[in-house]
Order: sequence, then C-alpha cells, then structure tokens
Amino acid sequence: MIYKKTIIGDVEYQLLDLDQKAVEKRIIQDMDAGVDVYYDRRWEVTDSLTVWLEDHNDFYKGKRVLILGAGVGAETLVLGRLAERTYINDLSPTALDLCSEQMNYNGLVNHEALLGRYQELELPAVDIVVASFLVYNRETLASMRVFMAGSHAQFILMNENLKEFQSLLKEFSHEVIFELEGAKCVMFGPSKK
Repeated sequence: MIYKKTIIGDVEYQLLDLDQKAVEKRIIQDMDAGVDVYYDRRWEVTDSLTVWLEDHNDFYKGKRVLILGAGVGAETLVLGRLAERTYINDLSPTALDLCSEQMNYNGLVNHEALLGRYQELELPAVDIVVASFLVYNRETLASMRVFMAGSHAQFILMNENLKEFQSLLKEFSHEVIFELEGAKCVMFGPSKK
C-alpha cells in the first residue's frame, strides 16, 4: 500500500492513498456485495473535523473514543494518537481493514474494529462518540436519535445541514463548535432524556 505524508496541526501522519486502484477495487467489491457504504474518498467536512480534533486534543486525550462510520478517515489517526482506546465502526469490512492498517502503519495499536450498524451492536462504554456525516435520511436520523438517547457519552457530530440533521439539533441540547458553508460541527453532552 502507498501512504502519503500529511501534516495535521503540527503532527505528521501517513495517510493511505485512497486513489490507488487496489484500494478502490476492494471498497467497490463491498458495495457490489450489497454493503450499504458511501465511498467518496475523504470528505471535506471530515477534513475540517480532523483539524479541529487535532487542535483540541485535550478534549479526548486519555479517554475512550468511539468513531462511528470511520471509513478510512484521518480522524481515526488523530483520535487514536492520544485517546486511551479507540473503537472504529463501519459497515464496510474493507474500510475497517484499511483503517486498521492505516492506524497500525502510524504506530497506533490502541484500537478495535467494530463491524456493523452501530445501533445493532453491543458497544463498549466510551467517553466520547465522534461521527461525520451520519445523519442524512429518516433511517439514519432515527438510529442516531435512539443511540444518543441511550448513551451517557459526549458526542461530536460533523454533518451537512440536511433537514434530518436539523431535526436532531432541535431535539437535543448542543453547542455549535464551528460551521462551514452548508455544514456544522456540534457537541452534544451526555443525554439527560
């Protein structure tokens, strides 16, 4: 596999080059097999979240972090560098394999892959849940709503300003961390519902 040196904040990481034909072929095989994944290389909104996480690492340093819909994201490296333990979740077995390979390549071994729909898994107790662009239709809104209501963790969600995400913001107390054109990063405290 080919990696590219990337600087996030002041830290150097090696990111898997997702433009490799071998990588794309593996992910497309998941899609062809019926795995409900959205492969769009790396998303700009997630890049912004990753930079924020690097700049605010005191928030998750030494904590147990769950990353929902992790894909092969750079945020997993940033979080994995200082978190006590990271749990990476995705629907795609290939994405989780590649994410684990990328973390290991960067010397990060404090992670565990959790394959499947997060709302259907028995998840470990964590301090923080991080997700990017996971609320985009009625089904994903319903899943996140139930998940948040039953969790005692803090949540950081980066999402485009879709109507489903706006609905979630109306239901749960939150703080806007930052905004981009058409997207918001928000923090939800532990649920009091």
